Formats: sequence, C-alpha cells, structure tokens
Amino acid sequence: MRHDTSVRQARPANLPPLWLSASALAAGITVAFGVVRWISHFTLDPNAQDTRVWIVAARIGLTYGWSHIYDLDLERVASAGLGPTGSLIDSMHLYLSPPPAAWLVIPLAWLPIPASYLIWTIVNLAAFIAICWLVCPGPRFVRLTVLLVSLAIWPVHYQFWLGQWVVADLFFLGLAWWLLERGRWQLAGVMLAIPFFFKPQDALLVPVALLVSGRWRPVAVFGLTCAVLAALSFESLGPAGVTAWLNDLSLARADPHTAPMTYSYLFGQPAAGAVEIALAFAALSLAWLRRDRLGLVFALGLVGTTASATYLHEDDVAILVLAAWIVLRAQPSLVQRGWLLVGIAAAQFIAIGLPLPMLLWEPLWLALLGLEPRLQRLDASRPALFRRLAQSSGRQ
Repeated sequence: MRHDTSVRQARPANLPPLWLSASALAAGITVAFGVVRWISHFTLDPNAQDTRVWIVAARIGLTYGWSHIYDLDLERVASAGLGPTGSLIDSMHLYLSPPPAAWLVIPLAWLPIPASYLIWTIVNLAAFIAICWLVCPGPRFVRLTVLLVSLAIWPVHYQFWLGQWVVADLFFLGLAWWLLERGRWQLAGVMLAIPFFFKPQDALLVPVALLVSGRWRPVAVFGLTCAVLAALSFESLGPAGVTAWLNDLSLARADPHTAPMTYSYLFGQPAAGAVEIALAFAALSLAWLRRDRLGLVFALGLVGTTASATYLHEDDVAILVLAAWIVLRAQPSLVQRGWLLVGIAAAQFIAIGLPLPMLLWEPLWLALLGLEPRLQRLDASRPALFRRLAQSSGRQ
C-alpha cells in the first residue's frame, strides 16, 4: 500500500504546473482560431497576399531583366488578372526589398500565386518552429508553450496571413545570436547580413549595438557580406534600376499608411523624428552599458530598431518575439516577466487598429532591459530578506 501511495504522489510531480498548462491551452485555442481565419482569407482571395509582390518581381527579372524589377508599369502588367486586390500596385503594394529577396523566390516564380504562397507559408512556419526550439530555454513542454504563445500574438499571425518576410529575418537573426553565443563570429556575421536584404527595417540597429558593445569582429564580417551582396545588387540593377528603386521608396515613404507602427502615429514631424532618434540613442547607450551580456545587447538592438523605425508595419513587430525568447533564456527578473506579459496584451491591440499600447510599451521595455541585471539582483536578495524577517519574528 505504501508503494502504491508513493506512485500516486509521484504522478502529479511529472505534470506541468497548472498555469503553464492553462497558458498552452489558451494559446493553442488562439492559434487554432487563427488558422481557421487564415484558411478563410486564403480561399476568399488566394492572390491577395504580399507574397505576390515578390513573385511578380522575380517574374519581371527573369523575363525583362533584373534592372526592371522596380518598374511599376511592368509590375502592373505582371499582376494583371490576379483579382481586384492581387492586381493592385500602389504605394502600399509594390516591390521595395533589395534584389536578393526576388532572387530567393525564383524557384516559386512560375508556380501559381496561391501555390507559391502556400509553399512560402509552410517554409516560414518550419523556420519559425526551428528557430524557436533552438533559442527558447527549458523542457519541451515549456518550449511548446512559448511557441504557441508566440504564434498566437497578432503581429506573428498577421505576418503569416500576409505571407511576409519577417520570419525570414527572425530566423537568420536568431541563428546569428546562437552562433555568437558559441563564439562562431565569422558565420554569425554572414547570418546577420542576410536580413538586411529582405526587410532591413527589422534589424537596423542590431549590428550597431554589437559594435558599441565591443563585438567588432562579427560586425566586420557583416559589413563585408553586405558589401558583396550590395555590389551584386547594384550590378544587376544598373543606374536606371537604382533610380527606379529610389523613386519607389519615395512613393512608399510619402504615404502615411506605410508607417502605422512608428511615433508619427502620435506626433507630427519633427517631434516624431526626435523621439525616434532619442530611443535609438537610448538603446545603443544601454547596449554599451550592458556590453558584458550578449543577450541583452542583441535584445536592445532589436527593440531599439522597432522603437526608432521611421517605416514599420504591423507585421514587423513580430521580430520582437526573438528579443523575448533571448531574454527568457537568462531567467529574467519577475518585473521583466511581468512586462513581457503586458507586451503580449499590447501586441493584440494592433489587431483592432490600436498601435498606442505597443508604442507606449516599447520605451519602458528598453529601460527594463537596461535595468535587468539590477532587477535580477533584487530578486536574488528577496529570499534572504524574507529569511531574516522570519528569523527576527521567531526571536520575538
């Protein structure tokens, strides 16, 4: 009988805590709901995804030459017949990424747009799961919970909905951090450069943060890799292609709807620019201050990038899940964990067109990242304080 009792008592110890199980269940339900919405969106207008813009650019490059991938008239011709949304080419729907992004999707170029979108989504989902499993700490059920919570966050869901490139950036940035953690700075520098030829606005301050923290070697490799890819890009475009690219960038920047997640939502210029510069300076200053902690330096580079961006969409905010994963590896303070939970709620408000909670949340996260070593020391001192209070109470 005693043996049976011990077996019965051992079983609950093998189960995850109730709060963790509840979190996994709630996130799983949210992800399932998101998948249903994704399928509905896909079946209603399978040509309307942002993937279409990259596929069209690749088709133009293969047909007319790579110097024409920023030609809006050719983009309209190549998009004709793809439906009312799929054929739309304007300041919100045009190819703006550097040429390597179009080169990457050449294998998908001549497939039907819906098939290309489906393949791209599956590849992105596999990459997201792989890098989450690589970066996130803890046992398998903890990692699974973090993965489900991450997929349930609106900006992540929205990037899959659109067929965007944020996960590609997140994957290579996550690899760069993982390699740096293991001292493999040469390959890390190469991985760090790749996102700058997909969506550079999601990674802009990361190499700068590494540089101010004294990690110049991976930044040197990053610069060399960027120089090679930039030279190949400019060679493929020629002067006319570069001019067309700059014109397209000007067209997009002139549209206020292309920066819904920047401080221009709250302030007009030049106040918004001043706030963004101040946040970038704060992030880099804190990266220098916490230069002994690679995880904090990397996270500060990511958060500083989104906080100081002048061109940022709702899906771009998904890059912050990588910063959260990296922070979670270091057993963050209770305050840090609480603020991450607030960030999840802030991100969900974006789904109803309210960027304000996220815009208010980001600066304080920058500050808390800078304070994290002190917050951890404070957490460590609390048990000793409680023990002293208990001993004092016992003596009384």
